[in-house]
Amino acid sequence: MELMNSAQRFHAALDGHVPDRIPIFYQHLGAAKWLLQSTGLRMRDGFFDPEVFSKLAMAAYERFGFDNVMAGWGDILIEAQAHGMKWKFPERDFYPRVDQYVPMSDLEKVQPLDPCKDPIWSVPIKAAKMMIDHYGSKVPVVGCIDSPTVIASELVGMENLLIGYLVDPEAIDHLLITLTESSKAYGERIIELGVEDVFIENGTAGSEMVSQEMYERFDRKYLEMEMGSYHQHGLRTILHNCAASPFWRSQLEAKPTALHLNLDALNVPEVFNMLKGKTAVMAGINHIDLLFSRTPVEIEDNIRGAMAAWGNDPGFILAPGCELLYKTPLENIKALRDCVIRYGTYQTG
Repeated sequence: MELMNSAQRFHAALDGHVPDRIPIFYQHLGAAKWLLQSTGLRMRDGFFDPEVFSKLAMAAYERFGFDNVMAGWGDILIEAQAHGMKWKFPERDFYPRVDQYVPMSDLEKVQPLDPCKDPIWSVPIKAAKMMIDHYGSKVPVVGCIDSPTVIASELVGMENLLIGYLVDPEAIDHLLITLTESSKAYGERIIELGVEDVFIENGTAGSEMVSQEMYERFDRKYLEMEMGSYHQHGLRTILHNCAASPFWRSQLEAKPTALHLNLDALNVPEVFNMLKGKTAVMAGINHIDLLFSRTPVEIEDNIRGAMAAWGNDPGFILAPGCELLYKTPLENIKALRDCVIRYGTYQTG
């Protein structure tokens, strides 16, 4: 098979076609230490300057050799701050933290907004345009947004949100409708730029957080509205869930283009068998222990096992289970990449 570039490879897998080899997905600003070190840039500046943001995101592609760049980082707070949550940056150069949640008594003040009019949320959108201009059709620039419920959890606090489910569901519905409208607007903005794929953080979809009934009543209901809008406009959707006990069956019914799940949380043969032919799979390799603490040999064994479990069918992408930890060893990142390049070629004929 003819060698593909990253965009061709990535989109072939998402669309259920056979690529030249299994693509490797890069999430957020994983293993950021090496990117900050090599560029001399500050993460904090990237939240305010799209040029810094794009340079750091592109440095990940050049340094690690995965198959995409992301127009979104792992703070999962950008959308919430745009709607009124107050954040602060730590003394060391890292992601911001919540400083003050929006009080539950002020939910009626939260209004839908245009992401491009927010000085912070607009930064990764502008950076996406810079990256598209730089890479053209060679590298996929993946949009990034939290699901409405994840935004809500960072806007009012998870505990307050869960209490609201029980004592004031109408107020929570109003909040989630508002956040869904803003999320739809985000999709429209990135489509205008030429972004073809969007990564949706939905780690609230797990039984350690809520019952499945409550998940479907609130979380999935508005997630499907958001995804329906994206699909209507031609965006591929990558639905991410790093929950310990994920509601992957329910998420599958939302018809994402791809499901991104941590393999350690799954009965892998059962899940792979269920998902084949229904959605692409991003097989999440343990990023907390295996990729951070183990040896390259152990990493290779684990990845080869995942690839063998899937077989030679299309629709398969390798990825860390979530954003690579800040100091993930370079030799382990290289081991992941080299293993997929060496053993992930599709057998044809």
